[in-house]
Amino acid sequence: MIPNPAGRVVSAVWAIVPIKHFELAKARLAPVLEPEQRQALMRAMATDVLTSLAATPGIERILVVSADPAVAALAQAVGAVVLADERGGLNSAVALGAAAAARAGAKGVLVVHGDLPLASASAFAEVISAHGTAPAVTIVPDALEDGSNCLACSPPEIIEFRFGSNSCSAHMTAACERGIEPLKLAIPSLALDVDSPDDLRVLLAAEHAGRSVAFLRSSGIASRLALETAVNPAAEQLPRKLGGSA
Repeated sequence: MIPNPAGRVVSAVWAIVPIKHFELAKARLAPVLEPEQRQALMRAMATDVLTSLAATPGIERILVVSADPAVAALAQAVGAVVLADERGGLNSAVALGAAAAARAGAKGVLVVHGDLPLASASAFAEVISAHGTAPAVTIVPDALEDGSNCLACSPPEIIEFRFGSNSCSAHMTAACERGIEPLKLAIPSLALDVDSPDDLRVLLAAEHAGRSVAFLRSSGIASRLALETAVNPAAEQLPRKLGGSA
């Protein structure tokens, strides 16, 4: 296997952020959020991610892949380039972005999901710093080590993208199939992706100062979730997505 030496920064890294239609986002939060609230939360989380990427040293360009004009407007407001994707599907969107980055001369890509409300420029910089020289693959999993919350690849198209169920393991396998020893990197602030009501409670417990938390508090959602927890103490017995395996 080709070793993945840490500590060598790859130049010309593009961030790829696939974001589907805001109107379709976070359906699993329907038990606690109205459609308009889910859209607003997704917008806030995407803004947190994009502004953090924009402040990250080593990120040459941010490429947002989406078919939603509202997503495109948000991306352009923070200086990102927008690539329209009418085909649908996460893996095809990421592959489209990686191909565009490669054609433009990017030496590597950092694939980032738009629902990481605790993301920060320092966390993204940590991924870039740890990522090895090409060929290299670095995976930042969710706290359950199932998903791939961030995926760094150099060159951009070095592996087949396998987002979906158990994608962390799938991407490690994809790297090994190319003779690359993948690096799995635990970063707690990138480990929380919001998919369920329990994830909202974990986010609020983190007392983060981003737009996502600000929206949950200003909209009254945070107070309502706290009241529901008080009425039903069992709601506190939730799987932790922070502070554990990251």
